[in-house]
Amino acid sequence: MIRAANNNQVLSLAFFVILLVSLGAAGTSLGLLQANINNGIYSRCHFFITYTQAMNSSLLNYNLPTCKLSIASATIATICLALLTAIELISVSFQINVKRLIANIIQAGFFVGSILFLFITMIVVSAGWGKTCATYRNITSSGGTPRSLFNIDCTGPQYRSSVGPFAPNGADFITAAKCSGVANVLAIITLSFFVAKRIRSRLSDEYTPLIKINDYELT
Repeated sequence: MIRAANNNQVLSLAFFVILLVSLGAAGTSLGLLQANINNGIYSRCHFFITYTQAMNSSLLNYNLPTCKLSIASATIATICLALLTAIELISVSFQINVKRLIANIIQAGFFVGSILFLFITMIVVSAGWGKTCATYRNITSSGGTPRSLFNIDCTGPQYRSSVGPFAPNGADFITAAKCSGVANVLAIITLSFFVAKRIRSRLSDEYTPLIKINDYELT
């Protein structure tokens, strides 16, 4: 019994560490997105820019809903992971094993929410910035110069007439997408841990009465 308790404690600690790393990755993604979207005149939304938009010098803010979606989904995912991490921290610190069905359903909901919204963030950021880079790359390769506020550097900060750097920083968007992907994978792993832990706890509860009955018969 002592060995089983120690194993459960080790699993809970590993579960908490993975959750904490996932939370850190999600928070990093959110911070990078906030730093490069709607942060001054040179850092508005630049996702999914088309050829027509790039050639329109009157446009300063392009596809704002997609940027709002990326920040909102990253925020929700970070909140879900923060709540899960807090719950697991309390569980590890006080060795509390939550067995109530409603509590387990709520935790599972947080897991599903974080995985879903991290996936949305990863797709929107990677696809949105990829589309923008492809648009400007095609314009440059065809010999034309877009009449927009500035040309896009896909892997670094932006400069205008040798002045800068300005947002958006392409490297930040790439890192944000990667962090969302890493956080998503870790969230899936922790969800698997969570399900396995609950199944093991339920099986343990089912076998405990049988052990007690057998002990009583032996005495």
